[in-house]
Amino acid sequence: ENFFRPVLEDDAFLIFIDDLEDLMENREGHGNENGNGPKVAGESANAGGQVQGDSVEQLQMKIKALEEQVTKSSAYIAKLVDGENSDSGSDSGSDSEDEGQSKKTSSKAKGKGGQDNDSYYFSSYSHSSIHATMLQDTVRTEAYQNAILENPHIFKDKVVMDIGCGTGILSLFAAKAGAKKVIAIDASDMYKEARDIVSLNGYDNIIHVVHGKLEDLMEKNRDKLPLEDGELVDVIISEWMGYGLFFETMLPSVMVARDGLMKKVEKNSNATMWPNRSIVFLEGASDKRLEYWSNVYGMNMAPMKDREMNELRREAGVEIVGAADIVTDRAQLIVHDLNSCRDEELDFEVPFELKPMPANTGDKSVKIDKFVISFDIDFDIPGSKPISFSTGCQTTPTHWKQTTVWFNPNDAPVLDADNGEFVKGIFRMGRNDVNHRDMDILVRWEVGSINKENGTFRKRCEGVIVSKLGA
Repeated sequence: ENFFRPVLEDDAFLIFIDDLEDLMENREGHGNENGNGPKVAGESANAGGQVQGDSVEQLQMKIKALEEQVTKSSAYIAKLVDGENSDSGSDSGSDSEDEGQSKKTSSKAKGKGGQDNDSYYFSSYSHSSIHATMLQDTVRTEAYQNAILENPHIFKDKVVMDIGCGTGILSLFAAKAGAKKVIAIDASDMYKEARDIVSLNGYDNIIHVVHGKLEDLMEKNRDKLPLEDGELVDVIISEWMGYGLFFETMLPSVMVARDGLMKKVEKNSNATMWPNRSIVFLEGASDKRLEYWSNVYGMNMAPMKDREMNELRREAGVEIVGAADIVTDRAQLIVHDLNSCRDEELDFEVPFELKPMPANTGDKSVKIDKFVISFDIDFDIPGSKPISFSTGCQTTPTHWKQTTVWFNPNDAPVLDADNGEFVKGIFRMGRNDVNHRDMDILVRWEVGSINKENGTFRKRCEGVIVSKLGA
C-alpha cells in the first residue's frame, strides 16, 4: 500500500497520465483520419510543406517533460522498494562476495537517482578532476586573472563576493588585487580544500570561505555571511557559465546575491558583477562523420548511420567544432547585461539570420548539418581595462567547447550562395520543466532568398529542431 502513495503531492505525472497517452498517440502518427498525424517537432518539413505552429512544438516539449517525469517517478519507486528489501535483510549474518558487490552497485545507483537535482549538481563539483579541468583551461582562467589583476582599482579596499568559489582561485586573485574582504561561497565539500588553500597562501585574514547554498545562506543562515550590519558587497565575481552558456542554471543564484547583497550599480561607481556581460552566438557547420559507416574496413554498415543520427538528434552535443567546418557567418543571438538582467530574460526566444560562407569550402553551395552555439564573456565597465574571452569555433578551444544541435540528414538544408540563399528563423532556449539545470532548445528555420522584384523573402524549405542539453 505504501508503494501506491504519491511521492510528490499533486504530481503532474499522476494528474496528466491520460494526457500522456493522447500525446504519445499523436507522436506515433494516429492524430488524424489519414493516419499521418501532426508533424513531430524535430523533423523538418519538406519544401512547400507546413509545420503546425507552437501547438505541435509545445506538445513535443510536453511529451519530453512527461516522459522524464515517468523516469523520475520510477526511480523513486525503485528507491523505496530497494530500501524495503535492504531493511528486511539487515539481520542476516553475511553476504557472499557476489551479493556484496551487487549491493554496492545498487547503492551507488540509488545514490545518484535518489538525489534531487541541486544535490547531484553540487556533489559533482566535489571531485578534483573537474577543478583541474577548469583551472587548466588557460583561456578561461587567464581571462579572469587579467580582468581582476589588471583592474586593481575595482578591487582595492572593496568587499568582494565569490559565488561557487571551488578551489578559491578567483578569491585569491581578488585578494591579491587589494580587496579588503572576500567572501568565498561554495555548496560542495570542496570548501574544505579552499580554506586550506587560502591559509596556505597567506590570505586567511582577508578571504572567508563559507559553506552553503547562496539562497539558503541569505534566507536562513545570514549570520554565516561575514557582513557587518548594513554592509554590502562592492563586486561579485563568479564563473557561472555552463555549456551553451546557461546549462546548469547557476546564474540565477548569482543574480540573487546581486539583487540582495550588492551595492547599486550607479554612474561613477565601481560596484559591478565581474564579468558584466555575456553574448550568445549561433552559426552553421558541416559534419561528415556519418559517412564513416558507408565503408568500415570494406564493409557497409549503413544501419549504424540511423542509430548514430538518432543519438545526435536526441540531445544537444558538446564538442569542439573546427573553424574549417563552419559554413555560415556567426550571428549574435542575445546580449545580457549581468548588472541589470532579470531572471525571466534568461529563457529567451530571438530571431536569427545566417548567411553562407562558400569561401570556407570552395563550393558555390554549402550544406548545414548542425547549428553551433557558443558564447563570449566581457569584463568591461567605464574606466576599466576591457578583457574578454570567446568560446567560438574560430578561437582557442575551452573546456566549454561548443554546443551543437543536428538537422535531420534527410532534409538538412543546402544553401545556394550564387542565388543569395540564407537561413533564418527563431531560436528558443530555456530551462527544462523537470530539471531546471537542463536546457530545452528549439529552432524553427527557413531557407530562401530575397525576391529582387518586391524585396520579400521567398521560402524554399523549412523545418523545426527540438533538442535538450542535459547531464
